[in-house]
Amino acid sequence: MGELYPDRNPYHLQNLAKMHKRCSCCRQTYEPETGFYYGAMYASYALSVAIVMPLMAVLHFVFHLEVIIMFSIIGGLVLVMYPLIFRWSRNLWLNIFVPYDPEKRRAVLSGEMK
Repeated sequence: MGELYPDRNPYHLQNLAKMHKRCSCCRQTYEPETGFYYGAMYASYALSVAIVMPLMAVLHFVFHLEVIIMFSIIGGLVLVMYPLIFRWSRNLWLNIFVPYDPEKRRAVLSGEMK
């Protein structure tokens, strides 16, 4: 599988959204159409909810924290995790809508396709 991002560290915020143009293995373009990643916002929301809801339940039912303390902890965590969630949602969105073609990858690796 090819690398999606030139800078692997999502916490280098100046490079957060920079992606390679094409996959180095199969030459698939990483932006099939203009605005393709707008839909990744929905995936980002779903990932955030999947992180926040169980954490909120644990903080409330296990540790019996007050609401303001819970929201502070969760808000801080989501803020710290934002670069990871951003990239995970792009990866997820791309994997949902761009099918993997092993034959194309073999052709590129064997030199039949440039």
